[in-house]
Amino acid sequence: MPYHRVAHLNHQDVRINELVIHSFEMGVYLAEADYDGRTAFLVDDDNKPQRFHSLDEVKLALDRCTIYQAYLVHQSAYDEMCGGADKGDNTLKVPIFVPGVG
Repeated sequence: MPYHRVAHLNHQDVRINELVIHSFEMGVYLAEADYDGRTAFLVDDDNKPQRFHSLDEVKLALDRCTIYQAYLVHQSAYDEMCGGADKGDNTLKVPIFVPGVG
């Protein structure tokens, strides 16, 4: 499984084509970066997905590299009601501002 480490990405000469920050319940965020032709999640030292607790925490972790596009993605669970219609794609993908965006 491909992955990226923050320590490897957060350098001035790194250019991230797209950063997707996935928002989950309980204030947990996971970041996925498209860098060097590979799209992969950021991982910690134990190769587990790096957990962030805010958008600002993600932005600070990648404050030295250049990010061309950034998005916040969230999927709502509210359509999972008993007896409701079949689930459709309710993904919300919103562009976000990241300082230094190319």
